[in-house]
Amino acid sequence: MTMAGARTSQAPVCDIAIGDEFGWRCYRSGPVTLWFKGWLDGLDGAGLAQRIASAGATVAPGWFGDVLSRTDGHYALAATGPGWAVAAVDWIRSIPLAAARINGAWTLDDRPERLRRAAGLGVADHDPDAALAIAMSGYTIGMATLYHGMELPGPGELLWFDGKSAPARHRYYAYRPWQVRPRDPPALERQLAEVTLNVMERTLASLGGRTLAVPLSAGRDSRLVVSAARHLGYDNVRCFAYGRAGNFEAAASKAIADRLGYRWTFVPATIPAARRFFASDAYERYLEFADSGVSVPFVQDMAPLAELKENGYLPDDAVIVNGNSGDFISGNHIVPALQKPAPGLDEDARWRRITDALIDKHFALWRILATSGNRPRIAGLLRRAIERGGGALGDLDTDHGLYEYAEFQDRQCKYVVSGQRIYEFLGHDWRMPLWDNEYLRFWEGVPLAEKTDQTLYGRMLRNADWGGVWQDIPVNRKSVRPLWLAPVRFAAKMLHAPLGRERWHRFERRYFQYWMDATCNAACVPYSRVWRDRRGARHHIAWLTELYLARHGTGIGDIAGGAA
Repeated sequence: MTMAGARTSQAPVCDIAIGDEFGWRCYRSGPVTLWFKGWLDGLDGAGLAQRIASAGATVAPGWFGDVLSRTDGHYALAATGPGWAVAAVDWIRSIPLAAARINGAWTLDDRPERLRRAAGLGVADHDPDAALAIAMSGYTIGMATLYHGMELPGPGELLWFDGKSAPARHRYYAYRPWQVRPRDPPALERQLAEVTLNVMERTLASLGGRTLAVPLSAGRDSRLVVSAARHLGYDNVRCFAYGRAGNFEAAASKAIADRLGYRWTFVPATIPAARRFFASDAYERYLEFADSGVSVPFVQDMAPLAELKENGYLPDDAVIVNGNSGDFISGNHIVPALQKPAPGLDEDARWRRITDALIDKHFALWRILATSGNRPRIAGLLRRAIERGGGALGDLDTDHGLYEYAEFQDRQCKYVVSGQRIYEFLGHDWRMPLWDNEYLRFWEGVPLAEKTDQTLYGRMLRNADWGGVWQDIPVNRKSVRPLWLAPVRFAAKMLHAPLGRERWHRFERRYFQYWMDATCNAACVPYSRVWRDRRGARHHIAWLTELYLARHGTGIGDIAGGAA
């Protein structure tokens, strides 16, 4: 039975400070109290509470792990019973939970920032390694949070409380893409097509006929969602695109939606509108809601979604389904340095190759932090986190899997997936079919050659050609907008030609990138702040990261040892 209420206080070993809001519901069955959010395939919260209560004395970390490892869906749960409490998240930690001590008692909350304040954690409790990792990438590494004294279960993990001094961590699932299972390409392609349709059928069935709302780009992932929906006969679909007027993404998005017969609209982005958004009370409330203590909140599509909700294009019951993160899981994030085996390297050299690739790709938000001291410090944190997850060097052509694991564990499951908080904040349900458990199981075994440049993924989509949108509508073609910037940028590029590519890219990032950002999210800070800065910001996420750290009482200069 569903129970409304803001708080439970009956648990002997852990308090639960979760409210009946943003999709959370409380269920009671016998001595068990369960707070649940999300969706499960073939099971609801009431049924899960009854299942836990029926298990009686056999309830233990291993019992929960066994149940969750065999359960499809995206969810988080917090439960209490006689002498125990548990906090568990799904395979990708799509919904965060946090634990901390308040007045000596462990408390669970779905709002880490609210819990942090209640626990009285402040600047003195910062984890310096976590602060450095956030400053360089936008997220922490491994199990770390920005604050000592706060615990968050990672993807495929649960925290178990039994009255002892600290919760015990139990990993019931880990994404391990180094465990390759060789198969011939035609068989792989057939299996991928089958798995993809299985995942989409399961997703569409869970909507109950509600509107499927898709942020549709020119890429493969959101195109997969809408083309598979059409192939499977789902009619109640609304598509939208956003960004600067005239951008190629929007033109391709409209062409895809028109061919599939789906409604489509466009939300133009401008610098003035973005500045108003970043100064709004709604944005401030969202930051408070979405702050996980392990990454910068994801903000990319909040402004256009808020506008679509206000103008009525998104019905109240719309379920938002984006393409996260087919791009990553299908191999497009494997950097060139790891796309081929490197024979003749010793163990340390192989690890350096992996961690250097991660640092160059993801830990370069601020040039001032890319020092001879910080790089090996981050490399050590990355290697230890990978090894804690079971990663070890094996065959030469599986090194990419250790790289992918690190990105999955940290960037994807902390930062990218946190974009779902936008939908919840605006009152909408969501689904992520390309993070389905069956998809994870399939892709972690795909060989390097079939992942490189999305070889298998692209081939399957072109050959399947669901909805007829995969042959003649280009994928991810870039264009420079606004139009006035194109000739100015070209002239500046010609003047920089004798100075080398790196010098040009630094100039472009400093003076032009602010205006070229298709989402206009660079307007989170004034342009004058960008062009005057000498610290080497990579893009707007660097500035969002600095603002995030400032909210928590520190800054890039503090972390860099006072340099500015």
